[in-house]
Amino acid sequence: MHFRTFVNGVLVGILLGVLFAPDSGEETRKKISRRAQGIKDNYDDLADNLSNAYGKVKNKAGDIVGKAKQKFSDIKGETESMYDV
Repeated sequence: MHFRTFVNGVLVGILLGVLFAPDSGEETRKKISRRAQGIKDNYDDLADNLSNAYGKVKNKAGDIVGKAKQKFSDIKGETESMYDV
């Protein structure tokens, strides 16, 4: 929640700074467009990074679960063979 508030504050600050800068309307619109594109690119990069991290964690968790299942199966087999179940 705090991060989102911070980002919103930054965006409002950037917008106000651009709007009150002594430039022509066309130049101000170009600045806003460039900065908005930069922010979008940053969010896209963040989304890609989070997606990649999620994929890595998911794969690692799958590996751990697979190893645990195999270990359980091995122990179960050893136990059954010990008691001829």
